[in-house]
Amino acid sequence: MALALDESLKEDRDLLEQNDGVSFIYEKTIAPFVDGKVIDYQGGPQGGFTIKSEGLDSNCGSCC
Repeated sequence: MALALDESLKEDRDLLEQNDGVSFIYEKTIAPFVDGKVIDYQGGPQGGFTIKSEGLDSNCGSCC
């Protein structure tokens, strides 16, 4: 699974969610995999997206 910044919504294929004023667009096919997850974006040269299960310790070694 790959994540990227994209502002286009294809209503037949994508879902739109908003949280704290930020819009998230993702394909319907991955909805079961992102349910209950925390998606975070860190900027900078080593930045990117991280996906973690809600409530897990950040040192658990698992991204999902």
